Amino acid sequence: MSEKRLNKPSDEEREKRLERQKKRVLAQARRREHSLYALNISVIVGVLAFITLFMTFGERPKISTEENRDLAECPTFSFESYFKGEFTKDFAAFYNDTVPLRSTFKSMISSFRANLGVKYGDGIHLSGGLPTIETRPENSGSSSTRKPPPVVVIPNQSGSTGSSSSSNGNSSSSSSTSTSSSTESTSTDTTSSSSTKPIDIDPNGGMEVGSIIVLPDGRALPLFGGSYSGGQFYAETLNAYKQALGENVNVYSLVSPTAVSFYLPEKFADRSASEWDHIDYINSFFEGVIPIDAYSVFEQHVAEDIFMRTDHHWSSLGAYYAAQEFAKTAQVDFAELNDENYEKVSREGYLGTLFGQSGEPQVMIDNPETFTYYIPQNEFTTDYYSFGMEYQYTGRLMLDIDLLERSDWYSVNMCGDLYTVNINTDCKNGRRLMIVKDSYGDALPAFLTSSFEEIWVVDMRAFEGGIVQLAQNEGITDVLFAMNPTSATGENADHLPGKMW
Repeated sequence: MSEKRLNKPSDEEREKRLERQKKRVLAQARRREHSLYALNISVIVGVLAFITLFMTFGERPKISTEENRDLAECPTFSFESYFKGEFTKDFAAFYNDTVPLRSTFKSMISSFRANLGVKYGDGIHLSGGLPTIETRPENSGSSSTRKPPPVVVIPNQSGSTGSSSSSNGNSSSSSSTSTSSSTESTSTDTTSSSSTKPIDIDPNGGMEVGSIIVLPDGRALPLFGGSYSGGQFYAETLNAYKQALGENVNVYSLVSPTAVSFYLPEKFADRSASEWDHIDYINSFFEGVIPIDAYSVFEQHVAEDIFMRTDHHWSSLGAYYAAQEFAKTAQVDFAELNDENYEKVSREGYLGTLFGQSGEPQVMIDNPETFTYYIPQNEFTTDYYSFGMEYQYTGRLMLDIDLLERSDWYSVNMCGDLYTVNINTDCKNGRRLMIVKDSYGDALPAFLTSSFEEIWVVDMRAFEGGIVQLAQNEGITDVLFAMNPTSATGENADHLPGKMW
């Protein structure tokens, strides 16, 4: 059998074959690279197109339930505003403030930030940066000699309340000792048992929360920083109001402490400034302004649901006790909290402002709270005005809570911070009250409809008129400035001088 002899390709032929194969491989690589470029460009164009359509046609929210405020409105176009630059500035603010799915994105960011927080053990979590704590200035006016009370914490529901306070808030060695010993006996239980008594808490609400401690029972406590110079500015501003309103008008200041003053575990006491000390500092500068001591009142009721767990506000019950103390100081009648004077309304499952701001922690989801409010049963009418004092409508003082979003239930009080409100009651005593407030003040009028003949409620952040002028026009006899310490020592108080006339 003859063998066929295979002819080997020459070196030149091999080189040509290798060159042709190399060209084919390079051509294929170029085609894949071009395809990848085209795919990347298509994806980028698609994403940009989706974002453009989403931002253009997506439903833009009008309110923020997490921040409890109205979002920026789309400005009306005019050539005058356009050439002045006002339209583009206002439109940019609207565009940035009302991103579609705003709440979802904020929740994602909050969750991310919460994961960066510090876990202290015992189920306690801190999110956000710690506030700056100032040292009280030495030249603090005629300061009270009363010592700041220690932090009071509540153990689990099966234990004793652990609360102790003097009945009148005056300095007393016996009450101080009692409170101290009580606190020492309960603080260890609170931090080691991982349980505290559940306690049922805008427009942002006059409170910018930077750092929040979340306790094992789902209670969130915004830490307080405060500003002594801001507090002095607030006091001197109220002094100016008193001088402008005259001797015949009583001017009061109710700076309400928040839950952090009463439920912060002792081992975290140095993380928050003393609200009591800042309130005391403010009071030391008053000239003719009458302070309302809500702090001492709350000390007597720390075992009750005077603050909410998931919201930075006080509860309606806390507002009731503050209103009661104010009525006592103002020497007017007051309707006690019973079935004859109020209808009690409760709803389950509330998660308030601090829920979103602390990153929507699971412990809050597992421990929602009961939202309770009270509807006064005496006769009165409620008129709502715009901040520019244009009449809007006559409505209810307390809204139908079932018509509100769950996260916005605090707005059951007078529609929240959306209006200037006028209440005319069946109490004919000649006393006419004006409440100048942040969102804390929203809960007060419900408990004062039996104490004053007429009540005006003015939000110091948004009112467009002059407070003194309105008081003079309406024959106001009493003006109550009602807010939390963050408002009184911070930027919210900066609005007050400009609202005077």
